[in-house]
Amino acid sequence: MEFQPADAPVSPLYRPSVLRAFATFPGNTFDGARSDLLINRVRRLGFASQASYRVEPNALGGVDVVVQVALSEEAAGLADRPLGALAGGGLADLPTLYASDRSVLEGKLENKTMVFSNTDAFFGRPDVLAAGNPLATAPSGKGTDTWLESSVQLGLYGLSSVSERVSLFAGASTIASGSWGPELFTDQTRTDTGVEDAYVGLVGDNPTASGGMRRIALLAGRKAFQVDNGMILRLSSANGGDRAALQSNPRNAAERLLLAQFAYDSHQLELFDLDPDELEAIDSATELRGVNYEGRLPGDLRLGGMWLEVPESRASYYTATEVLPREGLRVADLRLAWEPPASRMGWFARGELARQSHDDFDMQAWGGYAELGHRWTAVRWQPTLSYRYSSFTGDDPDTARFERWDPLFAGGAGDEWVQGLNHYKVVQTSNVQAHRLMATLRPNARWELTPQLWLFRADELNNLGGAQALSQLASRDYGSEANMTARYIISPKLLFVFSAAYTRPGEAIRAPLAGNYRSWFSASALMIVRL
Repeated sequence: MEFQPADAPVSPLYRPSVLRAFATFPGNTFDGARSDLLINRVRRLGFASQASYRVEPNALGGVDVVVQVALSEEAAGLADRPLGALAGGGLADLPTLYASDRSVLEGKLENKTMVFSNTDAFFGRPDVLAAGNPLATAPSGKGTDTWLESSVQLGLYGLSSVSERVSLFAGASTIASGSWGPELFTDQTRTDTGVEDAYVGLVGDNPTASGGMRRIALLAGRKAFQVDNGMILRLSSANGGDRAALQSNPRNAAERLLLAQFAYDSHQLELFDLDPDELEAIDSATELRGVNYEGRLPGDLRLGGMWLEVPESRASYYTATEVLPREGLRVADLRLAWEPPASRMGWFARGELARQSHDDFDMQAWGGYAELGHRWTAVRWQPTLSYRYSSFTGDDPDTARFERWDPLFAGGAGDEWVQGLNHYKVVQTSNVQAHRLMATLRPNARWELTPQLWLFRADELNNLGGAQALSQLASRDYGSEANMTARYIISPKLLFVFSAAYTRPGEAIRAPLAGNYRSWFSASALMIVRL
């Protein structure tokens, strides 16, 4: 948090007030709409003449939110003067429509536009590797296919104080999306319009003497939800299919989310009931209930844990002799990370381990990862280098126990749980061991480069439940991939992301293709524009 004194001296008394107004702390998931609302609460503080925030990618794959406040004793009169486009501020105040000392109303207008190109998708053999996929009506294959996809989200988000410590909030938005040209699974032009966010909630907070926060928040409705970096829960909503925009992923809101959050200083407990918004053609009707903990400990340690249950689902698991239900699945998850501040060069480490079991049959599946890295903040381009090993078990057919990991709703960018920009589309996070070598380079404040090298192996030769053509593997060698992602951040309102990936199939994929295969290359350019 940065204070810029104007006519008033910097005082440590300002920090708790800003923390309470902005109500965002280390370990929180960044929410742009929420941050836009809360920065207006900071602007309403009597000592603030100006306030803004910026989002910066950090060396650990997350983002840092920097709040800047300009101090002025003359700003005390702002409490009697509303801000925003509807209060006489004009277009310059957008997206703030109205902000007083008790209420904030924000607009949202966001566009995502992407050009994506595949050369020899599915290693040139979609007839084999996309067989059985209900979404693959005319999949890409030999040669190069390029398409355009775009989306526009329009919404209103508000917050109003009921008392000094309690506020009500709500959000609603609609989204329109479309795809033009031959994409990964189909060559049909599609457009779709629907509701994205639609939620209400209540939050009560109070800063502590240590600069943290006691907070209780309740929320119900349509809203995005994820746990940590998304190894188990990230994709609250599906994209592609009839909704179009397969690669840019504009939809994030769950069909239903009930959420209760309890925070005390650097510790947070969440109780959630989640119904993800799946595609109608492949809707598994899965519902999730659980409890999640996130906490910061002394010594730059971060601890997390989750217990999750699946009370309802139509999804199934397969063995050579049985069809088993997902309904009744249980997940126990533990996370630990050592993450010194980004300003301090040195080592960092993190890991996660989860076990899946079942109410109705003998199941023991394991998933997790361990990562070790080093960053050099005093070196040109501030390089970070890390190695991550991840493993998600397959089912051993020689045991009575079922051991195949269920990926549930894992997802995220290439530095999270898309394991290989191309490879992930054939082998997802189940029955796979992956080695990832990743670097992060920052040529300047606006550019971030992320090259990655991947090596993939199968945990078991039995792969029932994966791609139809890969149900039984001739080898554990899935293949390798090299990819590059470049992010160019002009401002929080304008971002460009460029990606390219080159993937070579291993013997496990080459064998069913009978020697008739090609390496897969893809490239994309994404623009995100926000009001």
